[in-house]
Amino acid sequence: MSSAVGDITFRPRKILAIKLRSMGDTVLMTAPLAQLREAFPDAQIHVAVTAQWATLLQNHPAINRLWPVERHRDKLSRAKAIARTALKLRRENFDCAFNFHASPSSATLAFASGARVRSIHFHGHKAKNQYSTVTVPGKGTLKPVIERDMDTLRALNLTIPEGLLPQLHLRPGEMNNAFNKLQKMSLPRPILAVGLGSSRPTKCWPVDRYAQLSADWHSKTGGGVVVITGPGEEALHISFFEALGGRGKAAPIHAPEVRELAAVLSQCSAFVGNDSGPKHAAVAVQTPTVTLFGPEHPFEWHPYSREQHPYFFVEALKCRQDGMAGMPPWCALEVCEKEEHRCMRLTEPGPVLEECLRVMRKMD
Repeated sequence: MSSAVGDITFRPRKILAIKLRSMGDTVLMTAPLAQLREAFPDAQIHVAVTAQWATLLQNHPAINRLWPVERHRDKLSRAKAIARTALKLRRENFDCAFNFHASPSSATLAFASGARVRSIHFHGHKAKNQYSTVTVPGKGTLKPVIERDMDTLRALNLTIPEGLLPQLHLRPGEMNNAFNKLQKMSLPRPILAVGLGSSRPTKCWPVDRYAQLSADWHSKTGGGVVVITGPGEEALHISFFEALGGRGKAAPIHAPEVRELAAVLSQCSAFVGNDSGPKHAAVAVQTPTVTLFGPEHPFEWHPYSREQHPYFFVEALKCRQDGMAGMPPWCALEVCEKEEHRCMRLTEPGPVLEECLRVMRKMD
């Protein structure tokens, strides 16, 4: 397939795709990558992503080569890492670069790659698309995150349908290993995966609610619960098992390698958790999900059908006072004291359990 860019017909031989963001963003990137491969089946597609999450994209049929990029906290180290990667990428002679959900550093990387055609999309509604050689459609329009990433492709006049989902490609051996791992934990089926963490405390449903939900899951189904926590979330792990108090059957998986996490999720009947990377990974391995939203509105960050992937969100709370005019209000607090975290506490375990039972995948 070719794409019209300006007055010429563009058939890229070598493409660079960039997204230097979080785990969830990396999972979501798989949807536009699949469309990129469909549009240009004969092109070489290289992908630059945050090193911590790069293995999630292994085995993806759209990708010819992965470029893991270290994301350092301090600006000098981050700039040096971008410069080193840019020098290597420039030698590849890319015809085209797509930068999904750009940042200043990733936009610089796309520019420095030397690609003649660059579709660089800053998702910020008022941010300029720095270094882009094409006009990205839909700028300033509120859209689900996948659709905004797809606009980066639509900038080259590619026809991309709406409503596409991310997909992780696991090997049979990885899924077998995950099955065996759960077997060794002696967890009865059906297994509910519980994700306790998120990017900040105010996005987390209270641990005691997860404990009650897990006990009720066992009471209703006879099944077990696998409890997932990430680096730095040891306190959540300890608090959960203290609150559970021996009710039901639960086993922990703390800070798994990301492909191992995806494989474990593929073996579960459902996932319940906060708005987080593991939620998106569950969707991408076709496991139904139930998500607890609080400070942030689901519209942008939950681009999924509510039939298979329902969520809970308390509407119209006046304490959500951040966000631009005309956009859904949200709250940027790391800790909520004044309102006592009511955006999450107003959701009780009972209705969440009902949704988990409704979407549960029947597995033999």
